[in-house]
Amino acid sequence: MCGIAGILQFSGGPPPPELIRNMTDAMTHRGPDDEGFFADGNLALGFRRLSIIDLASGHQPMTSDCGRYTVVFNGEIYNYRELRAVLEKDHGARFRTGSDTEVILAGYRAWGASAVSRFNGMFAFALWDAGERVLFLARDRLGKKPLYWIQVPGGFAFASEVKVLLRHPGASAEVDRRLLPAFLAYRYVPGAETLFKDVHCLSPGHTVTVSADRGIAAPERYWDYDFEPRRARAGVQDRFHELLLDSVRLRMIADVPVGAFLSGGLDSSVIVALMARLHPEPLKTFSIGFETGVDETAFAREVAKRYGTDHHEVRVGSRDLIDNIPRVLHSRETPITEASDIPIFLLSKLARTKVTVVLSGEGSDEILAGYPKYAFVRTLGPWLKGLPRPTLARLARALPFGLRRAQLALECLAQDDRFERHAGWFGAFPPSERGALLAPALSGVDGIHAASRDALAGKEFPSPVEEMLYLDTRHWLPANLLLRGDRMTMAHSLELRCPFLDYRLVEFAAREVPAGLKIRGLAGKWLLKALAEPLLPREVVHRRKWGFKVPTSQWFRGPLLGVLRDVLLSRAARDRGYFDLGRVRELIDDHAAGRTDQDKRLWILFQLELWHLMFVDRTLSPGDSLV
Repeated sequence: MCGIAGILQFSGGPPPPELIRNMTDAMTHRGPDDEGFFADGNLALGFRRLSIIDLASGHQPMTSDCGRYTVVFNGEIYNYRELRAVLEKDHGARFRTGSDTEVILAGYRAWGASAVSRFNGMFAFALWDAGERVLFLARDRLGKKPLYWIQVPGGFAFASEVKVLLRHPGASAEVDRRLLPAFLAYRYVPGAETLFKDVHCLSPGHTVTVSADRGIAAPERYWDYDFEPRRARAGVQDRFHELLLDSVRLRMIADVPVGAFLSGGLDSSVIVALMARLHPEPLKTFSIGFETGVDETAFAREVAKRYGTDHHEVRVGSRDLIDNIPRVLHSRETPITEASDIPIFLLSKLARTKVTVVLSGEGSDEILAGYPKYAFVRTLGPWLKGLPRPTLARLARALPFGLRRAQLALECLAQDDRFERHAGWFGAFPPSERGALLAPALSGVDGIHAASRDALAGKEFPSPVEEMLYLDTRHWLPANLLLRGDRMTMAHSLELRCPFLDYRLVEFAAREVPAGLKIRGLAGKWLLKALAEPLLPREVVHRRKWGFKVPTSQWFRGPLLGVLRDVLLSRAARDRGYFDLGRVRELIDDHAAGRTDQDKRLWILFQLELWHLMFVDRTLSPGDSLV
């Protein structure tokens, strides 16, 4: 895992060497083991290395033996050994190193831009063609690795993180106000992945070509997938098991210690069970426990005991979590819309003391329908479909807050707009609440769901469940969960690998696994549970999904109430002109008095303002204390 950066000047001479060094220095955490630089006229590349494969000779930037191509690469190509054999046999390639980086160079030389379709991995890379004076950038299919770019006066710059680009004198930290309604609707930014006005991300499964003479071409998609309406074929379960096991095998390839996050939930427990089958020595596994809220460490210990892992735990209290909010925000570069980012940050810190690579269960819910919303739509949606939407809305309001999941489901189904229904499952501010909260200049902004509409253009789905799965894979994963995973682990120079997000598994789950094999009744991930039955304790396989539960509701009635008021009702917040501060005050007062539970909405508004203080106003630093 690494960090990459580059500058291509269209005019005005070569980039200053100190500029690319300054940008590269901003991501030392992504690569503490090595650094490298390359310059060719109006191009400059910078690199920070976290050594994983071929520790001795994998230095970057790496140039092909013919001297024409130079690459900087962040990530891993898991099938590089197989591709290397093909390139040697069919194309006469000769390799000087044992690294996957050199396979990218040889692959591009042999196959051109289509080489990316042969790579199975997580990657973001930039390849310079000195002959054509063209820079070719690519991002992996699902967006596991980040790649941002900006157009600056007279040139173009790219990097693995936004904070790196902000060191360029031509970059701006201006906020794109038009994206704020979409952020409130989804609590992340579909498609854009950032709130900065002039910072763009290369979309997952896309490439883009930047020419020194012709500028930036339109990005091109090289991968997509479809759902096919079909009945389950014989052998589906066996084939799924084979693919998942092979995905785990590929992600255990490394020349450094490899371990696993083990929450005690189904997904991470299955990964640990399969890793133990492939690993001759005890695995190192890592869990986090809480002094308040839900603690799943007992389940993690049970799985660790069954497979004889070298298990490590860290226990944290509320103060540990609160104290790390600024550090997590600085690492994430977007508002922390889920407080669970903080324990992942602390868990990564623990894991890095023992290993350099960890595997996790991320992605299972999005390809195998693990979230309750999928089961609700498939199982109960048809029963409720005939009810008038106003009736559903009244029924939702009548339910007690203790039945929040059912209340949320009814609220979503009561939405007339399909995109508002989709946003509502994970969002916090439905249209009525956005209308009451946003200033008039923002409440009428169009294009809130533009990214979702574009994603579904020309697509057909067997049922609403598949449409939800597709949108979550296209947007929720890269713009939220995978962004979180990359930043929280790389903040501690730790590489995170996700076996469930092997593109072969994603395609298989979409084309060969009908909804009836994903959902049974109100339970999702049926196919994975069937695989897990002989591997794990029954209570791990069939228990309710929890995830990391952080007590933000109590914080906003206790240690963070004063800070919440100071931040959200400050002069800086008022001057931004985003919100009706009277409505913000009502939310705070209602929550503090216990009349309603507004912690989810307050947390999002709180983090949005803290993000402004850190990245726009620059008055909040990572090491600052909030209380």
